[in-house]
Amino acid sequence: MQALMDLQGLIQSISQNRRNGVLTVSQGAEFRRLRFNAGNIVALTGQRPDQFTRALCWAGVVTRAQINTVIQTLGETAGPEDLLNKLLAERIIAPEAVLDALDCMIEEEITLILGWKNPQITFSDNGGAADTFAEAQIKVGVSIAPGGLLLEGMRRQDELGTVAPLIPHQWDTLVRDPAVAQPDTLSADARLLLGEWRDGVVSGSLFEHPRLPPFRATMAVALLRRTGVVRISTAQELLVQADAAKAAGTLKKALGLYRHALELGQDVPRVHLQIAELAERFGDRAGAAQACLAAAAQLSDPAAAAQALSTALRLGADREQPLSQLVAIHIQLDQSDQAVSCLLELAKMYEKRRSFEQAIQAVREAQELGADPAAVALLLARVAVAQGDSEQAVLQLEVAARAFHESERLDESVAAWKELLRLASGRCDYAMECAELMMWTGDRAGAVVVLRATLGKQPADASEDSLLPMYELLAKLDPSDVSAHDWLAKAYERRRDRDGATAQLRLAAAAQEKSGDHRRLVETLERILELDGQQADILDWMARARMELGQDGAAAQAWAKAADLTLARGGRKEVRAMLEGAVQRLPGSSGLRLRLAQIANRDGDRESALKHFRAAADLASGSGELAVARDALLQLSRLRPDDVLVRVRLVECTDAIKGPDLDRILAELVRVAIRTNNLGLALEHARRRVDLGGDELNWEARSELVELLRRTGDHNAELIAGRDLVGRVLASGDNDHAVELLSRLVASHSKDADLVLQLAEAHNALGNAGEAVRLFRQSVCLLQVDNRLTDAKTTLGSLIQIDEEAEAVAMARTWLDAGQIVDWEKIRMELAQRRRLERGTDGLRRPPTDRSGKPGTGNAQRPSTDRAGTDRAATERAGASARLRPATSVRPPPRPDTDALRPSTDRTPRHGTGRQAPEPDRSQGTDRADGVGTDRL
Repeated sequence: MQALMDLQGLIQSISQNRRNGVLTVSQGAEFRRLRFNAGNIVALTGQRPDQFTRALCWAGVVTRAQINTVIQTLGETAGPEDLLNKLLAERIIAPEAVLDALDCMIEEEITLILGWKNPQITFSDNGGAADTFAEAQIKVGVSIAPGGLLLEGMRRQDELGTVAPLIPHQWDTLVRDPAVAQPDTLSADARLLLGEWRDGVVSGSLFEHPRLPPFRATMAVALLRRTGVVRISTAQELLVQADAAKAAGTLKKALGLYRHALELGQDVPRVHLQIAELAERFGDRAGAAQACLAAAAQLSDPAAAAQALSTALRLGADREQPLSQLVAIHIQLDQSDQAVSCLLELAKMYEKRRSFEQAIQAVREAQELGADPAAVALLLARVAVAQGDSEQAVLQLEVAARAFHESERLDESVAAWKELLRLASGRCDYAMECAELMMWTGDRAGAVVVLRATLGKQPADASEDSLLPMYELLAKLDPSDVSAHDWLAKAYERRRDRDGATAQLRLAAAAQEKSGDHRRLVETLERILELDGQQADILDWMARARMELGQDGAAAQAWAKAADLTLARGGRKEVRAMLEGAVQRLPGSSGLRLRLAQIANRDGDRESALKHFRAAADLASGSGELAVARDALLQLSRLRPDDVLVRVRLVECTDAIKGPDLDRILAELVRVAIRTNNLGLALEHARRRVDLGGDELNWEARSELVELLRRTGDHNAELIAGRDLVGRVLASGDNDHAVELLSRLVASHSKDADLVLQLAEAHNALGNAGEAVRLFRQSVCLLQVDNRLTDAKTTLGSLIQIDEEAEAVAMARTWLDAGQIVDWEKIRMELAQRRRLERGTDGLRRPPTDRSGKPGTGNAQRPSTDRAGTDRAATERAGASARLRPATSVRPPPRPDTDALRPSTDRTPRHGTGRQAPEPDRSQGTDRADGVGTDRL
């Protein structure tokens, strides 16, 4: 609350009513806060930060040296509460001593505030803001009854009022009067001051004596003056002491003394200049400037006056009067350059005040003294602008800009051009001049702004010739300006400058890539390709851009084209690096994988080639790109000839795309499967190969199937397929292949009478009589075993036509008719025995026998036959011919290539017909005694 009574009355009221709260007393910038608890003062704050430190010395509880030692251990931000706490914590002084010092401090502060005239007083019950020093005082136990303090304070104020005429100014200096002896009645405080006395001491330093409280020090000084022991220095002495203080480096004391000397009447230039110098050092620029102006007004030396005026201007003094004075001084001293500078400054000042006539007058005077044309023109231009004369302003600004440029004052020239552009916007020539100057000064960004602003103000029908240099400079200054590159590209294209257009589009693309505008980047790259054809680097760039847009397929196509172009010009290393990067970003592209595999294969990097061929095949198969998968698998099959799985996949891909070389690929798969002992796989694809041929003969495929069936032990299927093939071969008239096939079948089925008989008839048809006879004989035995006696007899009928041993055939017939097993070896032995007997009987002739073995006319001539016998022989020959015709059989499944199954030795072609026959007894083996059934595998 705001107090409605004086300070003494309010303090007494608080004490009598035992109030709690904070009393704030302020005068000007100073204030004090008194904290009350139950009417007693428990803390006082707001005093100087070092007041508590000084109070410790006043109370005599510690020396100044001890206090300084403690303070050095504290931080720079430490306050009085930190000092108090440290003193107590380290037991440097007792709490009672601290209370004495605080009582002394509060007593001095109460005396001070009681002397304030009309202070502002407020009291708050809520305690106010937190104050750490106040809390420290409360904690240590401060509690002072206000009544005694008020009485003491009032008494001191009365005493100070009594000695007020004797109290010197704080900047008065005191000297000892040697004519006055020291009286015995001096107080202890006065004797203390005299004991430390030095002439020229400043009164203010005595008032702040480290061992005397302010009141006692003041009273001691007053006493010394009253007794006449000391006196106040004269103004002249004060100046001497000020000079001495400055020389000693106590500048603050010197400044105070100089100012006090001025107050005492020492109003001379030297004092003003000293005050100006020292005030500037302490940051009082306004006071320093005022002192310089005062000194200049008193100086008779024009040069010194000019120096003082210049210093005043530098320190911020009002400029018009000093400048006008400087113009006159410089003209007097024949210093035209300095006079011109002052005149131009005056002109600028008048311009700001809109005193245009005065400004023009100052400029004209400067021109007469040889002022810089550029600066003059610039000032006149500004004045013209202010007066609304834009035409004159443009004229003067152009003069100024060019003059600044010629004198290499580029920044000022740029400023003039900018002002010109502001007045004459859209002038391309001005914009070019300004932008080029800004570029030379390093302000490329500013040059770009100027060019863009000017281009933005061009009409739609502006000449391309005038705009072209601006766009070229803009593109040079700002490579990221896509619009500039685009405009230039179109302009060059219209001028049929394809290289120029392409170069600008490349720059535009680089800018778009840097800014992340990949959609427009793709469009720009497409324009480049349209202008300059297919280029590998552009396609590579295109691919990367499309990747950023998520267009993986288009990116892969671009990389593929780029790789093909680079490879065409021989850049295999570059292609590989490009493709490796592309595959890393697009691992799912089969086309890129395939190309990378091919390049790696060319480089001899078989491991990488295999890896990427496999990946390409897998990816292409998964995405339905069967042609690509087939190409990859073909390459894999060349690198890994015995990889059956690769060849199986190759067959599937080739079949899916209806490749014309499917038969060849199947044949290769069958051979590889046989070579790697995958006979089941070989058999499966051999059948598939036969099916692929349809009803065609396809001798190789079908023969291969028959051989595979034999090797896998499927003799029934082998026999079916073999007979079917025999029928097809015979139908085509190829008896050689028939003999070859039948020979192989007989080798596997040596007990099959029909096969043996077919082979015999085939050999007979080919004129191989010896082989035919042997096989006919064998077939007779087999037919007899099969109880096919009629067929056996028919076979004997055929045999008799070609067998030279007619007697053996006749004997076999006899045995056959008699139900005796025909054994050609026994027949041969019996006939031999019979002949020996005939030759060894005393020369007696044995009765001739016929071909059947019965007695007859002898063996010198063949017995005659009746017509019935002739008809039977003809019938037997017809039956043999019928057996050479192909028999109808079930179409066999595909089989492997027999060429891969056969050894490389030369063989006689084998032929035969396809008859149905029961499965022979394989356990009996091949009848090698008869020379039939040799295993040709």
